[in-house]
Amino acid sequence: MALPSSGEIKASQINTEAGRSSSAEAPLSGSSSTPQAGSLVKIYEGAGVNQSAPHSYSEFHGITFSRTLLDVYTINTSNSSDYYYDGSIGDAVNLSSGDVIYTDSALTTTLSSGTYVQIQSNDPEYHCDNSEPCDMIMGINSSGEITSIDCTFCP
Repeated sequence: MALPSSGEIKASQINTEAGRSSSAEAPLSGSSSTPQAGSLVKIYEGAGVNQSAPHSYSEFHGITFSRTLLDVYTINTSNSSDYYYDGSIGDAVNLSSGDVIYTDSALTTTLSSGTYVQIQSNDPEYHCDNSEPCDMIMGINSSGEITSIDCTFCP
């Protein structure tokens, strides 16, 4: 889902698009010209919201909030990339079959079909639970949809 492309836009809509409570406390950019951590502008940095002052709610028109899936490798390679998914899914641990993975934070270009691996970490941008050292193995079809996703190589 994207934020409205025109007309009035409210902080509650911006919060909801980011998977947050509509009433979550979040200033537009914070007390300086550089967006502060926790501000709406900073939260949407990866979604393409301009990080240069001055800021206004109109900067959010048509924006789709995306979340990042960090350090994902194509099977049999050593080069990792970050990929993206719809922010309404929440943390990466919530990804499941049918969810779509993208190569860009605007969520316009889907990931190519193949098998992908993500080495375990304790950040919310990693799929596998950090309580055990497990790696994620993810199958993607030609539409960028997850066909299988498992935590494997656990001790």
